[in-house]
Amino acid sequence: MKFKEFKIKNFRGIENIIVNLDKSPNANIYTLVGLNESGKTTILEAINFFNPSENGINALALPGGLIDDLNSLIPISSRDNFNGAVQIEVTIKLDDNDLLKINEFVNSNTEFRNIKPLQEIVYYRNYNFKNSKFVNKEFKWTGFTGYLKTSENDDEIRIAKHDIKSNYKVYDFCSKLIPSILYFPNFLFDFPTRIYLESKTVLTPKEKFYLELIQDILYSLDNDTDYNTHLIQRAKSHDKNDKRNLDSLLKKMNKQVSDVVFDAWNKIFKRDIKDTQVIIKCDIDEEGKTFLEFEIEAQDGIYQINERSLGFRWFFTFLLFTQFRPFRKDAPQNAIYLFDEPASNLHSSAQKQLLRSFENLTTNSKIIYTTHSHHLINPNWLESTYVVKNEGLKIEDTDTYNIKKTNIKIESYRDFVIKHPHNTAYFQPILDVLDYKPSNLELLPNCIFLEGKNDYYTIAYFQDVILNKKDKLNLSPSTGSGNLETLISLYIGWGKEFLILLDSDKEGNKQKQRYLDIFGPILESRIFTIENVNPIWKKHALEKLFTNNEALNFQKTSYPTSDKFNKIHFNRTIQECLINKRSHDFDEQTKDNFDKILTFLKNKLHSRS
Repeated sequence: MKFKEFKIKNFRGIENIIVNLDKSPNANIYTLVGLNESGKTTILEAINFFNPSENGINALALPGGLIDDLNSLIPISSRDNFNGAVQIEVTIKLDDNDLLKINEFVNSNTEFRNIKPLQEIVYYRNYNFKNSKFVNKEFKWTGFTGYLKTSENDDEIRIAKHDIKSNYKVYDFCSKLIPSILYFPNFLFDFPTRIYLESKTVLTPKEKFYLELIQDILYSLDNDTDYNTHLIQRAKSHDKNDKRNLDSLLKKMNKQVSDVVFDAWNKIFKRDIKDTQVIIKCDIDEEGKTFLEFEIEAQDGIYQINERSLGFRWFFTFLLFTQFRPFRKDAPQNAIYLFDEPASNLHSSAQKQLLRSFENLTTNSKIIYTTHSHHLINPNWLESTYVVKNEGLKIEDTDTYNIKKTNIKIESYRDFVIKHPHNTAYFQPILDVLDYKPSNLELLPNCIFLEGKNDYYTIAYFQDVILNKKDKLNLSPSTGSGNLETLISLYIGWGKEFLILLDSDKEGNKQKQRYLDIFGPILESRIFTIENVNPIWKKHALEKLFTNNEALNFQKTSYPTSDKFNKIHFNRTIQECLINKRSHDFDEQTKDNFDKILTFLKNKLHSRS
């Protein structure tokens, strides 16, 4: 199962919004941008509130992670007398494997042999209020239609009308297939000094969460071990063979956690952590309860996790929580990770490194994260970026907040750009939404300005995936060859180095001359068309660097039924391949063309440094 869409009504400051997770081509990472108090956190809380699983991060009872008082859901502007319902409607996509599991269950546990095939199901949750007090809640699914075992024909029968108990059984079974929602509010992970494997009475939800983390680590060893048989019982045994076997298992756990966490760490930070390892100790307290302790052994000594730096603690715990969960057996796939202002208390470089770690999480999952930091905006994900606004908060006057006008709205970044044509630079609407202005001390990168997002995606795809360039150029798209004034003005005003690359078609040459007329000699050694890279590309647009057959064959990797080149489908294929780091076997001539472009830009930029 995969989440397709969340419809949220009357949830705190939300009147009515739709969060669509199926609009962008195979996107797995969704960014919610907006000012403080714009309502980003409220959207995450609403999605998390739907969570059908008790195995999520909620067990840690983190601030903001749980909603204990249902009366707190009442719309902010209607607290005086709310008579209505807080509604969450979730559309879930099914695949063939889901249908197979449901049909096997239906056949074994009901009077029906199978259900009618369907691609989507919808889950409704209503929380009803009267006079601003919670009254009751209603949960329901879209109805299932099935075929009776005793029927000799294929008459479709509504399961709920025929047998309500069977209907509830199917509901309950489907609920177990729904992906987990893992909500990480904005907080510093407080890793416990001891992780208890057992308790005097019943494990608390927090203890159970960490116990499941230990079992996930054991699952990752793929040796059929479990915490009860192979940790608790051995720790309490007086048999020297059990003690030896326990030591052997702990060493394997040490190595596995060290390898998994620090391999991910090294990929994120692009540097090795040397002579550092995780040490897991197993012991029994004064009450006879077994526990584990995690320590870090480095060149300068052995430390508890909470004795390390803020950045180390944040990333270590984040990686531990996220890297081992995929090893969990029989758990629903396609989990959603919700991150609220992740790493907001860390340095800008750490925020950028966090974005790289997100890409490692999305093999069988999706990520939705909020931010008001431009460092946490990845241009590759703009197609799946949403702008969050609060009608009670004016961007031009953020100190004034009218609670009665509270109405949280969300719209795709693409739609937001269309509605705000005065923001001519492709990134400028994001900067305006974030109220961003660089400080004098901020190090802004040298940049290559491209005339459109399709040129950006294409050159970035060849740089990052096809040619895998180590020394990468910073690329920035605009919304057309004639809409670069804002970017140019910003960089000139900031005193930062930049180049401009345009197509060498009629429009590209026209805009090149227009920019030279506007800005004068300062652009003469900064603005180029692709004809400057190779004279034979005169009157060429960037897509002409592909042959017709090559472009169509590449397009077919995402649109297999294509019989002719479609520019929109071709560019969406490039976006999808860039986001998913999926390579393709292009002609050597094509790869050489883009290598020439990247080398030309690199040399020109270095000559200005």
